[in-house]
Amino acid sequence: MSASVSYYYLEAYAENLHSGIDLKLPPDYRAVVTLGANLTKDRLVQACMRMRKLGKSQSVVFCVSEKIRTKIDAIKDRTHDATITVSDVIHWAITETCAEIRRSMPLWATQGERFVRHNKLWRDLNINGKATLLDASRAAKFLEKEAESIEARYRPQRDKNLPAYLTQTSDADVVRIADRCRQFDNLQFNASSLQEEQERELSPEIEEERQVQRALAASPARHTLHQDVRNFAFHGTVKTFTSAYTTAWVLLTGTSAASLFPISVLAKDMHLLATTDFATTVTTTSSKNTSDIFQRPVQWLLTKRSPSGNHIVTVMAISPYEANVLYPLMKNAKSTSLHLYKPRSNLGYAPLDCLDFHIITGQPSTPTIPRALAVQLNLFAGQLYITSHEDYMEICDFLGLAGEITPAGWKVDVDGFILEYAGGQRPRLPKSPNTFLKVMISKVRRNGEGITRTHMGALLDGKLFVASDFEA
Repeated sequence: MSASVSYYYLEAYAENLHSGIDLKLPPDYRAVVTLGANLTKDRLVQACMRMRKLGKSQSVVFCVSEKIRTKIDAIKDRTHDATITVSDVIHWAITETCAEIRRSMPLWATQGERFVRHNKLWRDLNINGKATLLDASRAAKFLEKEAESIEARYRPQRDKNLPAYLTQTSDADVVRIADRCRQFDNLQFNASSLQEEQERELSPEIEEERQVQRALAASPARHTLHQDVRNFAFHGTVKTFTSAYTTAWVLLTGTSAASLFPISVLAKDMHLLATTDFATTVTTTSSKNTSDIFQRPVQWLLTKRSPSGNHIVTVMAISPYEANVLYPLMKNAKSTSLHLYKPRSNLGYAPLDCLDFHIITGQPSTPTIPRALAVQLNLFAGQLYITSHEDYMEICDFLGLAGEITPAGWKVDVDGFILEYAGGQRPRLPKSPNTFLKVMISKVRRNGEGITRTHMGALLDGKLFVASDFEA
């Protein structure tokens, strides 16, 4: 029988250990017994004797962790390289048993004294062979003291190792309990471990069951590549009125964050676009679909360069289907490029908002994206971490936030939004976009994950950054 098959059966046997099922194992099986902390000899023997033919044909192998091996070496007072034998394991288990008995003695003494006291009270209540608790004063005698008195806690006593209820009594049974405790030196009757064990026995178990509210089932949409998207990809042609694409921020009007801010004020130009196929992921029967789970992440981008330079002037987010169709054709594009992009969601990741990670184009040079446009792309995609202080100031300028200490005469809200400039000049945005962006990034882009400990989470809460905050 192979070792892997043997281990499989023994693992299944261990799962049924507490159910009372006695599985008959072949006589040539070998069990793996793991040694854990506070393992007593009784539990060790009980675990090993699950192999009913142990010592005749079946056998066991002890699996020792590094922590337990250190304890065994400390008991035997030897080096760490010495071989551990079965007698060493048994010696360690007996030592752990002694330590367990010592830890349990205060609890045993407390329960024993309580039993003796309750038993005496119960005998006093017996009248003609019947016990009655109709008298409240009699029933009150069975109650436990909620706290020690000042006298019991601070009064000097001869035996400092034992509590007063074991020493200040003449009951023979309690005296026997106290004599047994005196055989152990320095028992910790007030130790936290004793109190924790009592609390675990008395505390009720709280069972929680999470109910996840999932989105309704929907059918996937059929994907197409519009001719206007082809014209943009090959010639850089941007049409103002078309059903193939629109400004990217408008796509968020169907999300739960749309009611928190007038999104149209963020989409006043045609520099950041998104295709209709990118926005359409499922077919819906209602025109008002506010399910955030069907929003597609930003991954593939088409960019258009300026006619007289190498700067990117327009960015268009496209679907994976459109990228798959355009990928082999973009090698001949002269004024546009296809880029692979991902918003930065971890400080350990390098930023990809320069759009130089993976480029498909017919131009020999790599295009550069203005930081103002890159900032808009990162905000729309839900990027959590800011690369530089320059990007931080661009974000504040786009959102109307105070990126640094404002001059005298400015009115600034608690979240950093500039309400009014000096001289009464009003900001470009009608209200603070911070709440909208919090919901959009955390709920729509991050599926409900918190963003408080990230750069964007702190920025939207009103924190001011300095240049050193973005240095590696």
